[in-house]
Amino acid sequence: MHKIPFFKSFCFLLLIFSTALKADYHENTFPIEEESLMRVIQEKLKKIPEEVLQEKQKEWKEAAIRCLKSPKPVQGIGEASRYRKAFFDPSIIVNQDITDLNGNLIAGKGTAINSLEMRPLSCGLLLFDGTNPEHIKWAKSQVGEFKWVLVNGSPLELETQENRPIFFDQGGVICHQFDIANVPCRVLQEGKRLLIEEIPVKRR
Repeated sequence: MHKIPFFKSFCFLLLIFSTALKADYHENTFPIEEESLMRVIQEKLKKIPEEVLQEKQKEWKEAAIRCLKSPKPVQGIGEASRYRKAFFDPSIIVNQDITDLNGNLIAGKGTAINSLEMRPLSCGLLLFDGTNPEHIKWAKSQVGEFKWVLVNGSPLELETQENRPIFFDQGGVICHQFDIANVPCRVLQEGKRLLIEEIPVKRR
């Protein structure tokens, strides 16, 4: 199961919340250069009733768990109805000389740099709808090493069900980067490019 980095999130949100409550719980303010962030947080905590903190802590924890269990589906992603493939070239052109700390040239202006040459894709990606049983069957049928990435559904539930790591395309970063419009979709490295295939599944 995933562990929630709750303490860090709690401290950050608590600072925001305590600031919002300043109309009801007044306290002295200090120039930022005179007070450390931790001291400011501690002073604000002392001014907020314990029951208020406990209630907010409970709300934040429940909200974090809901977000992990049911992330928002990636918007604009449809069901693949026909096979489509495309290639993605991650190469970039350097617009100025790049040197190390000693002034040694790493890459000259105008040089094409391809990240796949320096760090090849360790495994393929399968993007699909985790609420669709046919998509799950499709993912399980794929031969080779793949990371499963959901665009819809609960990654925690599917991870427990399939006993394997499950990822989620939070905010549609992968889909937008690779111009993926439909799922199921398979991403593989072919040479210095990525092969992106939208593959329709047969209804059984």
